[in-house]
Amino acid sequence: MFVERRRREDPFLEWKVRLFSVAAVLVLVGLYLDERRITGAAILVLAVALLLRFLPGGSAAGVGSDEGEGKSDGEASDPTGTAEGSDATG
Repeated sequence: MFVERRRREDPFLEWKVRLFSVAAVLVLVGLYLDERRITGAAILVLAVALLLRFLPGGSAAGVGSDEGEGKSDGEASDPTGTAEGSDATG
């Protein structure tokens, strides 16, 4: 029913947040001063932040990667930390 979202490391996350913040300030200043050039600059900054998504090594690089990477199909990760087939009683 719900879509499972996995956390992926995004090397451009800090830049995206910075650019969004700059664009937000620019658009507010542009609206307050009724200056079209400042508002247009804010739109350009947002467009640059949008383009960061499509750079190699961004969020699309994690597609297909798994937590259990490096394990064969027969091996599954054990959340309890015990290996399969090992007897904890002795």
